[in-house]
Amino acid sequence: MKSKKIFQVCAMAVVLLFLRVGGVMGQTPSTPISSRGIVPLFYHVDSGDKMTCDQVGDYEIGSFRFDDSDQYAGTAGPVTWSTTDSQYVAWDGGHSGLAIILKAESGANVYKYDPGYTYDSGLASPPNPDNIISELSNIIFCWNPPERECEWINEVAWAAGIKYVTRGNWSTYTPYVAGNTVTLYAGETIEAGTVHFSAPVDDYVTITIELNDGWRFEDVEENFKIQDYPTAPSGNPAPGLFAYKGYAAEDSFSVVVPVADYYGVHLKVEWERCE
Repeated sequence: MKSKKIFQVCAMAVVLLFLRVGGVMGQTPSTPISSRGIVPLFYHVDSGDKMTCDQVGDYEIGSFRFDDSDQYAGTAGPVTWSTTDSQYVAWDGGHSGLAIILKAESGANVYKYDPGYTYDSGLASPPNPDNIISELSNIIFCWNPPERECEWINEVAWAAGIKYVTRGNWSTYTPYVAGNTVTLYAGETIEAGTVHFSAPVDDYVTITIELNDGWRFEDVEENFKIQDYPTAPSGNPAPGLFAYKGYAAEDSFSVVVPVADYYGVHLKVEWERCE
């Protein structure tokens, strides 16, 4: 019988150790229930200790607010908030996951909201042993940034140089200079990366293309085309007839071509636009 009691005591100690971390005890359902039916979770907090957002969930951002006046309000990230009599809190605003910690001497209530909730009221700290709502000692808002909506925009890119023609087409060819690096322009004016021309080795040159962050090669069969020229070209180029072409999958690649005085370096790329 004694061993059973010892086991029960040890098990309880393990549970308490698991629930109690940094002066904050694990949660149980509490009151008051908010106007929209959210049941708060009660956290026992040691006197003088503060709570943080990582103690109540997986939230990236936290905002601390405190005031001892009868009326105060403000903004916290995606929401605006106000209080009544330093006891009750109302809020509104869009978010992608929100928790509000309301702390008083008797502990803390944590109200958690899914993204579908855009307002609520009647939030308060836990009642004291006499079932009276205490004045708030602090409010902490915890939230996650909204998910971005992104799309990839197709662009045609050329290594910086001289225009093939003076009007209309903005395509450019590049005079060869050993060891030179030029800008890769997409849509004529957007810097998409760099193009490096190595020194010749056994009459061959290595051309290396590196894309900037947020750019990638378009997923098409031939997304790079390169043409070498013994003399400066003229007239609109025909990339489909370029001598060296293929598929690049990474954001950086190299291709070896014969040494020449000029090169046309044409690529199909994409950049990510997010809202």
